[in-house]
Amino acid sequence: MNLNDPFGRLAHRRQTGYESVRDNLRNSHIDTPQAALEVIGQIKKRALKYIAVGLALFLPVAFLLPKALPVTLSLALFLIVWVANSASSGQRYIKRYIEEELKKPKE
Repeated sequence: MNLNDPFGRLAHRRQTGYESVRDNLRNSHIDTPQAALEVIGQIKKRALKYIAVGLALFLPVAFLLPKALPVTLSLALFLIVWVANSASSGQRYIKRYIEEELKKPKE
């Protein structure tokens, strides 16, 4: 029993997320490690674009409404953490897909 996840809810959620990513990669015909690594690169680029666009939207609001600065900074921080966490999870799932599905010997 894991004290951080006593009922296995997080493990189940991660497994479900991995299975979803795995199925999407299979349906997209990502069947080589190189192609999967390219998807990881695309994830990183997309995450940086989302963060840049989000900050480009939040900065003018911060300057135009200085009284709303705490709310604006909170929302910007939430955006950054959410995008970074999503990108990190996606990369982790794709690396697992490479290890479990693409590098195993074909039968």
